[in-house]
Amino acid sequence: MICKPTALCEMRGQGVVANVPHYFELRPQGDLANTVECFWAMRQREKSVVLHRVVPDGCADIIFTRNPNSTALVAVGAMTRFEEFELPPGQFTVGVRFHPGMWTGHLKVKGNEITDQALPLENLWGARAQNLMDRLNNANTPDECMNLLACELPSISRPTAIQRAFICMREWHGQVSLDDVANQCGLSTRQFRRACLEQTGLSPKFLARVLRFRNALAKVTSQAGEHAGLAAECGYFDQSHFIAEFRYFSGRTPGRYSLAAV
Repeated sequence: MICKPTALCEMRGQGVVANVPHYFELRPQGDLANTVECFWAMRQREKSVVLHRVVPDGCADIIFTRNPNSTALVAVGAMTRFEEFELPPGQFTVGVRFHPGMWTGHLKVKGNEITDQALPLENLWGARAQNLMDRLNNANTPDECMNLLACELPSISRPTAIQRAFICMREWHGQVSLDDVANQCGLSTRQFRRACLEQTGLSPKFLARVLRFRNALAKVTSQAGEHAGLAAECGYFDQSHFIAEFRYFSGRTPGRYSLAAV
């Protein structure tokens, strides 16, 4: 497994904006990697409430949260805009993040039914979710929580044709011909759009935008200084298009985002 800090989450507290300091990811092994991007954990160790900004990535998550006052286990659908969440002191969060379009079989719900929503997992899994919640509440370490989540997820060794299309879109960071992708699945453009909405919660065009932004964000946070050349590299029409898309999805310009991540 590989641990690495995320470029898609940030925390703000006490007047300072920075990458989440107590966050880590574990990459899955074997067939589970076909549907799961990573398992992740985060602990809020500040003495006051902080704001945690999350930006769209095309993924869905199962998230378990435990703080001194409450616990929750929710399914979170794909996001269309950035959002900020208040994290109280002492909050511990662990989750599993699914690749775009690879999670409807796990969550047992159509993607477009939970876009921009967080639903109690019990609403989808019933008693199975309550049993998992009890075991997560009794877990002592992030690794133990991640293993409990992993045990609830069956491995899928052979992606379907439509899932292979989502893999193609992901690997090319959204810079693909959507008509060609639909044809490769044996679907018309309209059929592919409907299938994409049901499995990812986003239209093909919007998913491509999110994947392109995600690639741009990774480059912005890894490269200091001038970002002018990234517009063409990441598939944007020009610099103004690049900045507009970046502001839409993150709430900041590329320059402000890279400064905030320092």
